Amino acid sequence: MEITKLRGMVERALADGELSRQERDEIMDAIYSKKEITQQECELIRVLQHKIWTAQIKIQD
Repeated sequence: MEITKLRGMVERALADGELSRQERDEIMDAIYSKKEITQQECELIRVLQHKIWTAQIKIQD
């Protein structure tokens, strides 16, 4: 998947300050659906993790 499309998915998912399990699964499926993960994709994962760890976004139940 193109990084711009993936970045858009992440931005839409985080727009409300919450990350649903479905949104998370869709993002991870898009990243892991190919053999190699790019540096930019790794950075997006790190941004998501950081926002979750620092309570900037909430994971929905």
